[in-house]
Amino acid sequence: MTIKAKLIANVLVIAAIIAGISQASYISTSFLQKKLSYLTERSTPYQMKTMEFQSVLQQCVTDLISVNAAHNVTEFSAFRAKAVQSLGEVHNTQDALQKMNVTTSRFAVFEELNEVADELISATDARLNSDVAANEVNAKMSQQMKDSSARLKELEAAIRTLQIAHTESFAQALKSTEQYSSNLRNLEELRNTLKELHTVSASALNTHNTTAFLIIKGKAKTLLARIARNKSTTFIPADFKTLADDVNEFLHLSATGISHKDDESKKWAGESYKELTEFLNRLNLALNQEIELASSRLAIETTRQGSIFARSQEANSILLINSELVALSTTITSETNRLFTLDSPEELERVNTVILATFTTIHDRIQRMERSLAKLEADDVLKVLNTAHTSLEAIRSDLNSNRGIVNTLKVKLDAIKHANNSAHKLQIMVLKQSTKGKENISVAQGDQGEAIAAINRMIHRSMSQIVSIGIVAILIGILFGLWIYRSVLLPLRIVLDAVSSQHRQGEEKVKLVEAVAGGDLDRKVSIGTALALEKSQIQNDEIGTVLKAVVGMSETQVSLDRAFADMTVSLRNNRTDEDRRNRLKNGLFELNKILRDEQITTVLADRTLAFIAGFLSARAGIMFQFDAAHELLHPIATFALAGNSKLKEAIRLGEGLVGLAALERKNITLDSVPPGYLTINSALGEAEPLHVSILPIVHNDTLIGIVELGSFKPFSADDMDFLQQSLEGIAIALNINHSRQLVNILLEQTQQQAEELQQTNEELEERTHVQAELQRKQRASETPA
Repeated sequence: MTIKAKLIANVLVIAAIIAGISQASYISTSFLQKKLSYLTERSTPYQMKTMEFQSVLQQCVTDLISVNAAHNVTEFSAFRAKAVQSLGEVHNTQDALQKMNVTTSRFAVFEELNEVADELISATDARLNSDVAANEVNAKMSQQMKDSSARLKELEAAIRTLQIAHTESFAQALKSTEQYSSNLRNLEELRNTLKELHTVSASALNTHNTTAFLIIKGKAKTLLARIARNKSTTFIPADFKTLADDVNEFLHLSATGISHKDDESKKWAGESYKELTEFLNRLNLALNQEIELASSRLAIETTRQGSIFARSQEANSILLINSELVALSTTITSETNRLFTLDSPEELERVNTVILATFTTIHDRIQRMERSLAKLEADDVLKVLNTAHTSLEAIRSDLNSNRGIVNTLKVKLDAIKHANNSAHKLQIMVLKQSTKGKENISVAQGDQGEAIAAINRMIHRSMSQIVSIGIVAILIGILFGLWIYRSVLLPLRIVLDAVSSQHRQGEEKVKLVEAVAGGDLDRKVSIGTALALEKSQIQNDEIGTVLKAVVGMSETQVSLDRAFADMTVSLRNNRTDEDRRNRLKNGLFELNKILRDEQITTVLADRTLAFIAGFLSARAGIMFQFDAAHELLHPIATFALAGNSKLKEAIRLGEGLVGLAALERKNITLDSVPPGYLTINSALGEAEPLHVSILPIVHNDTLIGIVELGSFKPFSADDMDFLQQSLEGIAIALNINHSRQLVNILLEQTQQQAEELQQTNEELEERTHVQAELQRKQRASETPA
């Protein structure tokens, strides 16, 4: 039975008692009907529609955030379609809410949201397209880098062959110079020996003492033995054999003359001495001619040696410049890869400036090599150099072209910036709309409170009028009032309690929205419970209709809470992903700072391994360097290993897990480490790791080394991603360090050769001076004769 029917029945009953009660009851009933009509037909549906509009708006914002978080074109298309559908729902709900609005103000949420959505979708589309373009350009640039590296390796091989050829020519020139110098010394020694033999022969002719003669004969035999041992007698061997016979014959005749002491024997000895003197003069003349010839050859060979040494030095200089060129090319590769880790256009421009400066240095080095190769007339090597130069210039032109890496990454960063701005606008819009919804609900709740208060006032006034008429009317009025009290006021209190509860929850949600909009994503979103009433509490009248509307409103609030909780979880997940990416970029940046420092290989390896172990919370580690010449792995750095660890000095390919990882170029992970495999040492004791990972250090398909890490917990996917990205940089740094050491070794060898050559030249100058002095003395001694 409705309230209106109850009031009509009451009027009919008391109409016979007093007309005043009838009139008062009619007025109060009309007033109650008006207020209840407002509550049931306008205020409560408007609140429900407002909450529904906020729920649809939150869902649309969530879909737009999903669009911004899309990782590829497929996800973007799916999320965009869902976002467009949500925009349509927002538009329809806004139109319905506008029709219920009693004021003349117009809602513009959909227009503003649609504008932001268009900006966000356009920015995300541009970001994804730039990602695809950047990946394509990166693949092309990587291939060009590989081709350039191959050209530089070919150039290095050609230059090394050229340097070896000139070094061998210089060594052969040194050997020839030494031969000519040795031959000249032997000839001069032979000439001096012949002079001494002539003097000894004259002494033998003039002596008359047997003892003195025997001494002179011994000297003569010694001089003949020295002449026979001299290697320069080969140019006239027959004459020197005749000389020995003539000297022996002269000594025999002189001995006969001394023993017989007659004139005939002395005569024969004098004739033999004259023949011997003439023969010695002929030999001296031949020796002087041979000495002049040897001196000329030595001077010519010395001049030729200087020219060859200059060419050898030029070849060594070319090799040093090429090593620097290889290092600069590696720097280009490293800096180009670094472009993809930058977050701002300013950093991108700064790194690009460094790359262009490096290309300028490369161009200068190539010009110097071209001039040096032109001096050496190495046309084949010059062609290889031109090919490598062309490859590097192609990389340089592609780097800053309209579709190059730099411009593509700039477009990507601009798109990310626009997307972030659009997301920020969405946050502001959510906060603004939540505040506005709170105001609308507060106004509607205020109107409901006033209506209920007016109803209560009307009831009390009607009861006062009824009491003033009479005792009978009072009794009837009290009974009817109790009836109305049970039928109307108790359900209204239930409505008031439900509305107040929804109001408190709305205030909590507003505070939560303000915290989320301020960046506090760790706040827990509580989901309220829908209002539940028993069937006996819901009457089949207007108050029952209000209760049903309040129950529906509470269910809508629960749906809104769930949507807001889902949005908060999505934002929290996005923030977690961003923190992970920042950790990875910061780790790579700090590692690159260590790798760029100029230091010896062991120090570089120790610092690198210590940083990686600290960054990944590893408790032990070993780094090996691969010796390609002997195909062995040598440990160059350790971290927190116990003193009793059995660490081999060298490991062959395929030997153990380390050798297997190096041979197959694959990662090896041990989730169950056998006892005694690896021991972690600290000040408090020793322990064995529970997990071990072994990773090869590879650059351009070339094995550089191995890194092995031990930990008490498994490495996460982010840790392994960090290792994979950092290993190539470590390989490049070790390769550059190895090239720098080779350059230093070559420089020391060149300096040592220069010092040896200087010493040889000084000895040759001293010998030439001595020879000139001897010739001068000889000419001075021969002039009087």
